[in-house]
Amino acid sequence: MAKRVISALVGLVVLALVFVFNSIAVINIAVTLIALLGLFEFYHAFEQKGIKPCKWPGALLTLGILSIGYLDVEIMKPILFMSLPVVTFIFFCKSIFTEMKFNIVDICVSIFGIIYVPFLFSFLSFTRALTNGEYYIWFILAGAWLTDTFAYLVGVKFGKHKFSKISPKKSIEGCIGGAIGCMLFFGAYAYYLNSINIEMNWILMGILGLVISVISQLGDFAASSIKRYCEVKDFGNIMPGHGGALDRFDSVIMIAPFIYLIFQFLI
Repeated sequence: MAKRVISALVGLVVLALVFVFNSIAVINIAVTLIALLGLFEFYHAFEQKGIKPCKWPGALLTLGILSIGYLDVEIMKPILFMSLPVVTFIFFCKSIFTEMKFNIVDICVSIFGIIYVPFLFSFLSFTRALTNGEYYIWFILAGAWLTDTFAYLVGVKFGKHKFSKISPKKSIEGCIGGAIGCMLFFGAYAYYLNSINIEMNWILMGILGLVISVISQLGDFAASSIKRYCEVKDFGNIMPGHGGALDRFDSVIMIAPFIYLIFQFLI
């Protein structure tokens, strides 16, 4: 447990240094690097099952997707619109010309990895680019990680009823604790934002915290289902006690699109 706590503290310090600069460019670079690392971790996990994902076209498309954070959005829209069909065509050409040594399963994993990792990661950059995005992005990061922290602490102390065989160490009590922790953070953080003239209903945001916590925890279970299928404990080992980049961000990337849509179109 000590290793887990120390790794978490180191990770939080690094993230604090990144975000304290309050720079969209710094955040976009960080998101790009983490997404690339997460994509290779994802592909490596499936290689343990004998699947052969096409890594470098996936990496190039990752850079294309995340470059929207650096370039004009209108310029990038048609490029992004066509990029996935083009890469899909390339994958099928590889299958044809290798006489199906690179098969449909490899293609599906290659494409799903692009959608699951860099596409979902891109909403961190999109959220930061919003007006007041430097504040909104913490609904994603703190919401996901406080859910995980409260779920872990409550689960260790009170957990008796297992939630799912997908992740047998997680308990119903822990899931409830995670939801309560996220609700409290959303309400308290909204209250703080009101004090600096960013208006929002802190009670409504507390309720939203419950919804986001559920999505966050389902994102964690989704990642666990992938690891269970691939028969790996973690996606990587970049952080002792916490696994790889994707292990740390599996909940973050699942809630990022929802937070972006909420603040872009509803609030």
